[in-house]
Amino acid sequence: MALKSFNINEDVVTTEITVTNGFFDGGKGIVQGTSLTTASLSTDQKKYYYNLQFNSKDHLSVTYGHIAGSGSGEQSTNVEGETQAVYKQFYNFTENDREKLKTSQGWSMNSVTQSEAYICSAERLQMKDRINPGTWTFKLSGSDAEEPAAPNTSTGIARHFTDDSKTTDPSAAPFGERYNIVSGAAGTVHTAASTKTYGHFYPDAGLWIFSATELSSSIPGQVGFEKSGSGYSAVLPGQGLSSDLRVDSDADNAFKFATSLQKGTVTLRSEEYQYIYDYFCRAKANEFNYSNNITFWSGSDYQIRHNDMQNNPQVYITEVGLYDSAGQLMAIGRLSSPLEKNFSSEAVVKVRLTY
Repeated sequence: MALKSFNINEDVVTTEITVTNGFFDGGKGIVQGTSLTTASLSTDQKKYYYNLQFNSKDHLSVTYGHIAGSGSGEQSTNVEGETQAVYKQFYNFTENDREKLKTSQGWSMNSVTQSEAYICSAERLQMKDRINPGTWTFKLSGSDAEEPAAPNTSTGIARHFTDDSKTTDPSAAPFGERYNIVSGAAGTVHTAASTKTYGHFYPDAGLWIFSATELSSSIPGQVGFEKSGSGYSAVLPGQGLSSDLRVDSDADNAFKFATSLQKGTVTLRSEEYQYIYDYFCRAKANEFNYSNNITFWSGSDYQIRHNDMQNNPQVYITEVGLYDSAGQLMAIGRLSSPLEKNFSSEAVVKVRLTY
């Protein structure tokens, strides 16, 4: 077996490319919300989040966080509510600033601290290296009715959201870039972040932090319960994103967000970084002119079987093997058709490996 070492500077070319694909199973880039189903979760899990599945596979997770624990099933001076735990977890993850939380400061949008947030995260297996900025759209749907006295007069309402990566440089986050979530679609901004920001988008984490205050204003629906004196009074439930701030197990705000997604559409693409190594395997005129095939040789002294090849052997290259420094075969490249090789010809075979 003939081996030849590569000249790294001349024979190996490395290229890095970014490949985008539809985020959803099967390479789909857009799905109707009706195709997203809530996964079976335990009662304790639903206190924190819901998984949205497509083709029976987890794709997105949605949750709700409140800086003071409102909307939790349980909250007291001795017990941290579920929504407060969610808020702290994601704020520390995205901003890495525990000191602000100690003074009840959190995400700042539109120059105001956002005390509550709807949060969506992408399944890592589906998003690959990150979510492709400037191409995604969340269409959230619900009802614009706020007054319980007129539930039958409510009209359906939908809002489209995207990021401003095509027009604005990203802000730095602890683990990558951060863009603003704005009104628009597929990276086309309808209302600039300087006018209104609906949240923060972290493509490297596959994470969307929506201001619950802004979503409540855009797609209010009916809260289901309204503040009444020192307590709450029931109203007719509506479909929207006005948050239920009771400390009660029925205050299921994450489910509202899931429902709003299911009534709309989701457009997402993933990004994957691929590293391409092109190995140029060169066979000069005086190299690789004899075959390792036993039919090429004759007798115990390995004489060329055919006399007419004694001074002018003719061989055909059918595959190229790449070996590491220890002589272990690492990859094989097979040619689509045999390549003739002899003392009067040279050959170059490019083997491409993609990681």
